[in-house]
Amino acid sequence: MKDYKLLRIWEVIYPIGIYFVVTNVVMFVLNLMHTMTNENYMIYQIIATVIAFPFIYAFYRKEDGGKMANLPRTILFAAAAGLFGVVLNNLIEYTGLKETSQSYQDVSAAFYGSTLALEILGTCIIIPFLEELLYRGIVYQRLKAFLGVKTAIVLSAVIFGAMHFNLVQFLYATAVGLLLAVIMEQEGLGAAMAAHMVTNLVSVLRSETKLFHFMDASMTGSVICTVVESVLIVVLLVLAFRGGKEK
Repeated sequence: MKDYKLLRIWEVIYPIGIYFVVTNVVMFVLNLMHTMTNENYMIYQIIATVIAFPFIYAFYRKEDGGKMANLPRTILFAAAAGLFGVVLNNLIEYTGLKETSQSYQDVSAAFYGSTLALEILGTCIIIPFLEELLYRGIVYQRLKAFLGVKTAIVLSAVIFGAMHFNLVQFLYATAVGLLLAVIMEQEGLGAAMAAHMVTNLVSVLRSETKLFHFMDASMTGSVICTVVESVLIVVLLVLAFRGGKEK
């Protein structure tokens, strides 16, 4: 029995390890070829993620593909996830953690140091696609088979957060990971991917454009927006879950 449990734990851990090793080796080699800077970091990250894809997909092929996403519910979940990301960012901003975390600032400078087009391609499409394949398509599915739905939702989210390697992103990614795992369970991997992509897209547009400037103009305005967005998240999730029950 002990050997069985260790095997199940290993089945969860080693795909993450392979993803981590492959992407970091590729980044290391690219850095040797041409020194990595904030300006070219996203290009390197995209290349590393694409190279890691066949390795992760080979593991995913062994898993149950899950449900086929319903488009209207997927849109509701994705919209809720995008707003959830905004609310989380606001709440973390209020704590002052972003200003005191040098590791977060370094990561943020790298991810937002390229062109908008590359950031959308990498941060909003390629990276979340592969991360969902790994963390929800493989890790969550294997944890669910081993420990059940509720424990798998929590553990997969904590693992997802921990793999970001700084406190700010751990808090943010763990909270988002909880929602993404719930979406995965309710609507399938396609919906989780869409939700992750929209969440990242909102973050990129907020950081790199003035599209959401109205939310950051004042503390009062930010708090009001946070409250309103929180209400909208609840409404969107209620509609999405009701739609799921009626199918």
